[in-house]
Amino acid sequence: MKTVLITLAAAISLSACATGPTIYGPAQSGGLGFSTQQIENNRFHISFTGKNAEEARNLTLLRAAEVTKERGFSHFRVIGSALDGDQYRRSPVSTSVGLGIGSGGYRRGTRTNVGVGININDLGRALNGNKVTSNMEIILSNGNPAGSDNIYRADSIIESIGARAVTQ
Repeated sequence: MKTVLITLAAAISLSACATGPTIYGPAQSGGLGFSTQQIENNRFHISFTGKNAEEARNLTLLRAAEVTKERGFSHFRVIGSALDGDQYRRSPVSTSVGLGIGSGGYRRGTRTNVGVGININDLGRALNGNKVTSNMEIILSNGNPAGSDNIYRADSIIESIGARAVTQ
């Protein structure tokens, strides 16, 4: 019974490792974080890989705002975006409980056994959790062009989303 409890505690701990927010920063070896690629002088491809869709979208916007300010611009326009990943997949850790009744053995009699099984389909995904990548292509500008959609003021994004971002 002690072994069953230890195994169950380990499985719960494994799945808990993947539940906290993603730390905001450049993409690391685990794949979580942002990447920035300049396409033209004022055009960039920004991506952020996080643990859920909302987090990935918000932190991609934050990175876009930072790039905008770093380059001396005040606004950016999102001209394309996509969301990729496994946000809808089932957990890689599953459990099962079984009950067995049998007879026989050295001392003839009836036995009842209870077993708890833990299946880890993908250890890497169990440790890292789900990954969702938000991709955005942006164009930097100064001012908000009239009649343009999907325009964001960099300062506003940094104030609202940046205040909630978890950094190291």
